Amino acid sequence: MPIHWIKSTWVGLLGLTISFVAPLNHSLAENAPTPLKGMDLEGKVAALSDKPDIRATALVFLSTQCPISNKYIPELNRLASAHQNDGVRLFAVISDPTITRAAAGKYAKEFQIAFPVLFDASGELARRLSPTMTPEALVLDRSGTVKYRGRIDDLWVDLRKQKVEATQHDLADALKAVAAGQSPSSAKTPSIGCFFEAWGDNAVSPKVTYTRDIAPILNANCVKCHRAGEIGPFPLTTYEEAGKHAKQMAKVTTELLMPPWKAEPGFGHFMDERRLSGREVALLAAWAKAGTPQGDPADLPAPMVFSSAWTLGEPDVVLEPTKPFTVPAIGRDAYRVFSLPIDLPEDKYVVGYQFKPGSPTVVHHALVYLDDSHQARKLADASADGEPGYAHFGGIGFKPSGGIGGWAPGVSPYFLPDGIGRPMHKGTDVIVQVHYHPDGKEHQDTSRIALYFAKKPIEKVTTSFMLANFAINIPAGETHYVRTASLGPIPADVTLLGITPHMHLVGKKMKVTATQPDGTIVPLVNVTDWDFRWQDQYRYVDPIKLPKGTVVNMEAVYDNSANNPDNPNTPPKRVMHGEQTTNEMCICFLQYTVDGAKVATGGREGWLRKLLGR
Repeated sequence: MPIHWIKSTWVGLLGLTISFVAPLNHSLAENAPTPLKGMDLEGKVAALSDKPDIRATALVFLSTQCPISNKYIPELNRLASAHQNDGVRLFAVISDPTITRAAAGKYAKEFQIAFPVLFDASGELARRLSPTMTPEALVLDRSGTVKYRGRIDDLWVDLRKQKVEATQHDLADALKAVAAGQSPSSAKTPSIGCFFEAWGDNAVSPKVTYTRDIAPILNANCVKCHRAGEIGPFPLTTYEEAGKHAKQMAKVTTELLMPPWKAEPGFGHFMDERRLSGREVALLAAWAKAGTPQGDPADLPAPMVFSSAWTLGEPDVVLEPTKPFTVPAIGRDAYRVFSLPIDLPEDKYVVGYQFKPGSPTVVHHALVYLDDSHQARKLADASADGEPGYAHFGGIGFKPSGGIGGWAPGVSPYFLPDGIGRPMHKGTDVIVQVHYHPDGKEHQDTSRIALYFAKKPIEKVTTSFMLANFAINIPAGETHYVRTASLGPIPADVTLLGITPHMHLVGKKMKVTATQPDGTIVPLVNVTDWDFRWQDQYRYVDPIKLPKGTVVNMEAVYDNSANNPDNPNTPPKRVMHGEQTTNEMCICFLQYTVDGAKVATGGREGWLRKLLGR
């Protein structure tokens, strides 16, 4: 997936955050921590960590057969209602191997639980959080770290006193403290209730089934791409579909080829990390080995529902080509560039976008640029093949004036943090380069992009700088060719929002770090098993502050030998720098804002160049 590169300056590509993403692969140690998540009774996946807009999360383990659990439900309903829309969430958790999902749903309805109930089908949450009683409350911070564990309040501390109201509100106080970024006054209190029904010491239940154990894993991690009309080569939405591919799923998850995630855990903390826990991998392997037992239908989660509406809400603008583009049934991959005039009456700031492929099975990825010179219009007018837009491999054929970002299957749209935007000037055209991959039948594609403009004042412009080494000359047969690049000392305090490594087919590794003026080394990203087909834009859960004087360093390793299965040449040939897929690149984009720099809504980027002395 070659890119159109521009010679590096500190300022780099203003507003350009490119996502070279594709849908699948990850590299994690088997025992590495994975993002905490659960599935509610309606089959919706709930991320329990790494959500920037959530400041505190409470999980309360309940039992359908514990009277004290039941009597606390009204208080939990009150607490959940008090924290609507303030960055604090409350979940009930039912984790009992003797209870079906259907029975848990009946219980939640009977006791009128008014907040989400997570059904811990295979005991993943119980094993990771180790409750001892029901009810037992845990309060997690944004990263998923347990900050409080224990009782809800002191109402049941001494039953002989016939207390009618609590005097210590431990859970409420812990939530308030964690939401404020503080530690609770007590990190642990004794839980009062019924003993928790433990799952036992076995890592995987010998009775692993599709309905209870496997369907929740697939729904939470796989069916977003592996469903009809999406990029996954086969669907995994039913028992029959999953059973046909059970051995394959066990193999690719055990070998860490699926789900799609390449950044090494612990070397940068990113949003939307697509990784399975070691136990989830073991469950898939055990299910395949056991002959894919189906299980009790009462355990089956509701099927995933994927809305056809725009994920971020009603957009300000939706753009699409004037007519569909014909993707042939067979042939080489096609790179098509579409000029989409928007005719803005005034300068705007883009704070979110969503790309929707018209034909998902053949749209491999898309990159979104800005063009205030209208060059793309001229190139499209000069195209004589009768299709909308124009063909161009390796960029868009000219220097863009900025950029919006990119898309690939599995990538979720998002809003920039409050007060941050990408500039789009009056009269600018939106340029979309789409990579098509024929799938055996002809398609008529009309892909669309929705834009969301700032409704609040913008104080900072987000832009990207490019860390690169263009001096690439890899001899045939070389197994460990190393390129390095450094940028800095940077001339201002900055905050990194995200990072995008990029190499081609013989690339194997890329590591990027930052060395602060006091010598502190900050890990930014480390990809130790590079795969050209599965590239990502990594967004930090907590943006990284880099003080003035910091130096950013990159090291990339290439394998141009016959032992590299991705080598495009047989036998190997010398590989030079270039935009063709068979050439190589050594580039990393870092998206940032400048600390302390202010910009008025509608202002252009000259203030940034002036600040940095460019």
